[in-house]
Amino acid sequence: MKAVIVLPYLKSMGGASRYGWELAEFMASKGDNVSVTSIISDPTVYKPSESFSVVDLADESFLPQTIKYWLNFSKIRKNLKSLIFKIKPDVIIFINWPTSMWVDNYNNIPIVFSPLDVQILYSDTYTKNLQTSVYWAWKFIRFFVRIYEKNNWKHFDSIIASSKFTAKHIYDMYKMKSEVIYLGANKIFFKNNLTGKSNAILCLGDIKARHALFLIETAYRLSKKRNDFEIWIAGDKGAHGKELKELARKLGISEIIKFYGIVSDEKLASLYSNALVFTHLVKDAPFGMQVTEAMASGTPVISWKPGGPEESITQNETGFLISQFNHDELIKHIELFLNDPNLPLEMGKKAKLRAEKYFQSSDIYNQIRNFMINTMKKKHSDKKQE
Repeated sequence: MKAVIVLPYLKSMGGASRYGWELAEFMASKGDNVSVTSIISDPTVYKPSESFSVVDLADESFLPQTIKYWLNFSKIRKNLKSLIFKIKPDVIIFINWPTSMWVDNYNNIPIVFSPLDVQILYSDTYTKNLQTSVYWAWKFIRFFVRIYEKNNWKHFDSIIASSKFTAKHIYDMYKMKSEVIYLGANKIFFKNNLTGKSNAILCLGDIKARHALFLIETAYRLSKKRNDFEIWIAGDKGAHGKELKELARKLGISEIIKFYGIVSDEKLASLYSNALVFTHLVKDAPFGMQVTEAMASGTPVISWKPGGPEESITQNETGFLISQFNHDELIKHIELFLNDPNLPLEMGKKAKLRAEKYFQSSDIYNQIRNFMINTMKKKHSDKKQE
């Protein structure tokens, strides 16, 4: 099977990028001819692979957080169309927004769309990470972008939802049915043995969307009661990293907060497995690949609800689902782990077992690959009946 995987960009170890890259690796291991394309890739984060090709559609100045992107995104769409006609794939899979802005008619080539988050155009998560120069322009054009993007969904032959929560949003917004296939954790996260835990509360990813500021504020309140814990913040700190450090300094808790920045998979696996608990503080999270990674590493999770994590976390067994933006409730559940050294180990074991049963990436990517094959078969069958 010859396939093209279309991603927004390959610059950080975020959910969409990791998902697309690992899917490419899996498909290539099955003998598929795979090409991965995005606006731009960072070879220091995603090292070139001998098993599949990587093609950039533009350069860093075209990233969606810039004005240039919104003035010229049709160029990306044109470049992608030329690439697809050159490769002539059997199937294409578009992953996440804004790739849905680039899709076009490719002479009946089957197209799968896997939108990890369909709420970006309808919430402020994306807006929070925009450059100041783009912010007000985006607020103005978002209405028109929604219309354009929604119309583009007519090109998709089938849809993958990362959770039932996301599937409902897809139907409510686009009136399209989707197949629920959960995201999984890479085998590297299953390797660490459960021997002990630190006293650290781990937070990972974009600091605005994942509310690391809220965690720091919570840590400040908790530090008034006790001093037997640390906060670990890992992932891409982006343009808001200084804001986090400045807040920690103003609150006088810099000494208990460690910033790791972008880390390797090996280091990330180590952070997961050694953390007392992983906090997934994402408003209305579509699923949360990081939740399954933490569980695979044998670490319990505290996550906000509602959202996709309600489908991966077993309440009071593998973690806790709590109300959004509630400092007292978060402190209460963190203290459950701090007060009982056996609790994170017991819940961590159950979390690991659940991840092994339901969220192994090899099983997930096999489901996605089969879904792509079935989309191809249906498309060809429908064409014959015309």
